[in-house]
Amino acid sequence: MSELFRRVKAAVTARQAAERYGLKVNHFGMACCPFHDDRDPSMKLDERYYCFSCGATGDAVDLTARLLKLTPKDAALRLAADFGIEAPENKNKHKVVPAKTAIAKNAKERQAGDWVNYAVRVLTDYLWHLRDHEKKHAPKSMNDKEWHPLFCEALNRKDFIEYALDELLAAGGSDHDELRRVFGKEVERVEKRLERYAA
Repeated sequence: MSELFRRVKAAVTARQAAERYGLKVNHFGMACCPFHDDRDPSMKLDERYYCFSCGATGDAVDLTARLLKLTPKDAALRLAADFGIEAPENKNKHKVVPAKTAIAKNAKERQAGDWVNYAVRVLTDYLWHLRDHEKKHAPKSMNDKEWHPLFCEALNRKDFIEYALDELLAAGGSDHDELRRVFGKEVERVEKRLERYAA
């Protein structure tokens, strides 16, 4: 079954699955989240999906499972059937992985995935602060001699934070460790910044 999951995830994006099963996705890749009462589009869909309001996140299989109330296995089979993906033959020639190695690997992958979800929450929170600062502290006119520091921070940081979020949301499981290496320090800095906002 893991081979089927791999094939489906490689072939079908969360956005394609969403559109196939009835979600309306706008040209910005946003849709109203079906997992909470959502009046304005708050779910970003691309390779993966992420709701900026309720935090729902995952790939095409996860989305299909939740939308259609299926098990992950049935969701993968449904996607394979609907998108013309050939299911692998069931061969009993699986590589035997020692139990301790498999458990350690799963734990490591889960930790990396948990960090990505955490990083997305931290950066999303910060992005909302930046957007708020940009609106609240915008200069009244171009003649203003000094711009508010929080407005300058929003201008300087918003594009990068949006880029980092895009990278995190589009990542597959194999990318999680690399993303933590690339963005880990930044997430720590943002976390400290949010603590200062709270104080």
